[in-house]
Amino acid sequence: MGAGLESIIGTAERYRLAFETAPIGILLFDDRWKVIDCNDALANILQSKRERVIGLDMHHIPDQRIFPAIERALAGEEAVYQGGYRSATSGAEIVAVFRARPLRDADGAVRYCIALVEDATDRVRVEEELRRQLELVQQQSATIHALGTPILKVWDGVLCLPIIGAVGTERVAEMTETMLNAIISEKARFTILDLTGVDAVDTTTASHLMQLFRAAQLVGAEALLCGLRPAVAQTVVQLGGEVRGLRTLRTMHEALRYCLRELESG
Repeated sequence: MGAGLESIIGTAERYRLAFETAPIGILLFDDRWKVIDCNDALANILQSKRERVIGLDMHHIPDQRIFPAIERALAGEEAVYQGGYRSATSGAEIVAVFRARPLRDADGAVRYCIALVEDATDRVRVEEELRRQLELVQQQSATIHALGTPILKVWDGVLCLPIIGAVGTERVAEMTETMLNAIISEKARFTILDLTGVDAVDTTTASHLMQLFRAAQLVGAEALLCGLRPAVAQTVVQLGGEVRGLRTLRTMHEALRYCLRELESG
């Protein structure tokens, strides 16, 4: 036996070893769509026996969504298809990824194609679960955000923003954007900011709150402040000229009564 032949045989044996032991399904089919060979991994993915797969005419595959990928591979292109496959033996739904590429002969003609088939059922299931979890987190985040900046329509033309808990610069910026959008969309004449649930603010945050009122006035709404606790009132007073022209009332009830009187008179 010559060295060249030994080299060829050695290469063929290595190919066959890789083919047989590959953890991913391997499928070889010809230009008549007939399965020429496959490995055990592919038979396991299909939950079938290898001898039943070899010789199969792929025209008879029930799910024809894979057909365009087969046609592209036989036309000389690399093709990928991912889709469901129902096992003929167990009836289980399998998600498979089919990657096919052409094999050309010495003349460049495509006589065969080789395909790698991956069982992606578990991966797709995990991805779908992660997607559902992400959607849930996004919904919860949106709900928390809405609860953190609730704009209430308490009367026609009257909006209220009740604030509870700590008020920082970033939160004030969110409140300003949300309130201005609500004023414009509702064509509100009055906006009530209720600070009953706020224990204290620093001068920087108080200054931003005053800017919120100025912004509301710029878009055509009169801004009212109610529910100031003593500590908050002292901080607001420190702003001096910034609070000039600001209308404050003790409670939400008084603020709403003021708005109704103005609506009736105007």
